Amino acid sequence: MSPFLRSGLLLLAALPLAACNSLTADSVATFQVLADGKLNRISPEQINNPEADTLFIAAGRAEGLYVAPAGSSGVVQWYGLTEQLETQYGRITQLVGLETDVNAPLNQDDPFVQGLLTVADGTEVVRSVDLPLTYQTGLQQIATYYRGPLEQFASEPGQPYQRIDEHVRMPDLDFETTNYYWVAPATGRVRRSIQQPAPGMLTMDMLFSYQPAQGEQP
Repeated sequence: MSPFLRSGLLLLAALPLAACNSLTADSVATFQVLADGKLNRISPEQINNPEADTLFIAAGRAEGLYVAPAGSSGVVQWYGLTEQLETQYGRITQLVGLETDVNAPLNQDDPFVQGLLTVADGTEVVRSVDLPLTYQTGLQQIATYYRGPLEQFASEPGQPYQRIDEHVRMPDLDFETTNYYWVAPATGRVRRSIQQPAPGMLTMDMLFSYQPAQGEQP
């Protein structure tokens, strides 16, 4: 396996990039997969029984499972052969190597850094976003936050998550979308999110799995 796969991209079946499955060490040539009409599917066992912190992404027909490097905390960079994805506390802040590169860093006082459970209804945050491939820099992104209901996943009955809705506007691009985050009340960590990082990109359904910290009970 290429040493560039430091964070272990496990699978990506249909996005326009090459990927590698670090469980089987089989490389996947995505365009050939599409041409053959074959899709790799990530098994529920891989998703539900991780041996490290993981990020599962479903975007259209694509499925990707990333493994976090040892010692990762809130800010995690995930690497593939030609792409890089960075998340900060559950939000996508950088994408490289997909159809659109995105750079949207968080400030220290950002709700994601401070903890989404502390955000008040109607809180508005203004960020600066770069789309390098189209030479657009300093684009204004306005995000407004609202607290949704407590919700459960069918796969985790009895485990409630606080939904936080993020309404995003980018006036320069005439773009609006709503992203959703489900936060564990006990830890403040984002367990799942549905995000559209930039105009024209597929919506990404992201599921985060965390291993207990050393000394914690599973």
